[in-house]
Amino acid sequence: MRSFIIANGLVLFLAAGVGAEEAAADPMAELAALANDAAGAGPEGGGSIRAKKDPDMSQSKRLKDPKNLEAKIDAVLVRDFPLVALTVVVLQPAKDGAGKDVKKNDKLVIAPRLKVDGKTVALADPDTVVNAGAYYLRKGDKVAIRLGANKGKYWEAEYVERK
Repeated sequence: MRSFIIANGLVLFLAAGVGAEEAAADPMAELAALANDAAGAGPEGGGSIRAKKDPDMSQSKRLKDPKNLEAKIDAVLVRDFPLVALTVVVLQPAKDGAGKDVKKNDKLVIAPRLKVDGKTVALADPDTVVNAGAYYLRKGDKVAIRLGANKGKYWEAEYVERK
């Protein structure tokens, strides 16, 4: 019985000590100090120091173009960057343009159009940069494609873009 009383007394003593410390501290002052520390932690007061890039406003327009067909990548054949040939399965034909003549589930071989200056690919050209992205596509990716000229065994694509 004596140990029970001592144990209860110890618990009450410790609880009173914790309560006294909490009562002495001002929670609003601690919160203000924490917020001040967070605001001053970074070079811009908590802002990001990563490089900012303006959004590509033309991407949304390209993806919604009625001349696009929707396809799924079936195979990717790559050479030196950015040379790539894609085999795709058509999921949805285009409503307009060359892509309206293909049927759902048709398999097409696609070569994205790249602008060339002499013997080098012109990566300063914005359309070429979009099409160079096809180099990184993988089997199963869904893409929007605007078909250009039919070159016999394959189609030239004005652009290929992941959806």
